[in-house]
Amino acid sequence: MAIRLGFDETRSYLRETLGGSAELRDAGQRGVVDPGDVLVYRREDGKLVKTTLGKTRFEQAGMQLSVVRAARAFERSGIDFAWTDKPGDGQYRMNEQLWSKGFGGRMRLRAGVKPSEAIDDIFKNGGKYAMECATATLVILYKAMLDRVGAKDFDAAFEKPRLSLFRWTDEAPAYVASKKVGDLPGFLPGDHTYFKNPEVDPARGEWQGENVIYLGDGRYFGHGIGEGSADEIIAALNDNRRPGATVSAHRDDFELRIDPKAVRKLDLNPD
Repeated sequence: MAIRLGFDETRSYLRETLGGSAELRDAGQRGVVDPGDVLVYRREDGKLVKTTLGKTRFEQAGMQLSVVRAARAFERSGIDFAWTDKPGDGQYRMNEQLWSKGFGGRMRLRAGVKPSEAIDDIFKNGGKYAMECATATLVILYKAMLDRVGAKDFDAAFEKPRLSLFRWTDEAPAYVASKKVGDLPGFLPGDHTYFKNPEVDPARGEWQGENVIYLGDGRYFGHGIGEGSADEIIAALNDNRRPGATVSAHRDDFELRIDPKAVRKLDLNPD
């Protein structure tokens, strides 16, 4: 069963996307968000709109907020940042009972292990894992999809080919079919974007950029840097530029969003 979203987080999301005047009023099960709840907001032209949340906005909010939840859970999990195969600080690691370890931190699901079990283990046993920010972001997005459709349907969608995680080169077909990249409408909590560091110190190549999830209210989460504003992330990257660098790190124009309609097609047992 998919995780239900709470009223307060959904209201905050709507105020970010529709403006600070947006209000969501229960019209169904108390404290549980559903498409029939009443939505009131003021448009840019000043007109007051009273409508229902509606299925489309409900599903979009659910998907976006599932990504935000997954990002915050990842932050709490104790997973270390890694950038090397060499023993010592910064070495990739994983729970090798569930994953086989490949060069560069590649993680491949072991035979007989369910994809949902392995993804959940990253969050439950974070101390057994260390990875770089691209793989971390992919894990967050997979976890959000898992939370939307439930373990049974996630396993059916991600079992073949056997799940492998390695930056952006190993992407499951179900994920590829669900991602939207490019000129997206708005910039929503739960979107994935990238901060680029064009003059990174060659000795610290792991800081050439930072994959992040937008949390809302001007805050981002990126594995390795943690949670912060755009200015704080840029400052952290700038601290790792080459000597004499003059070009600041900056947010790239790359944006990625998980399509709730595509994810819904994976959900064969909707509640």
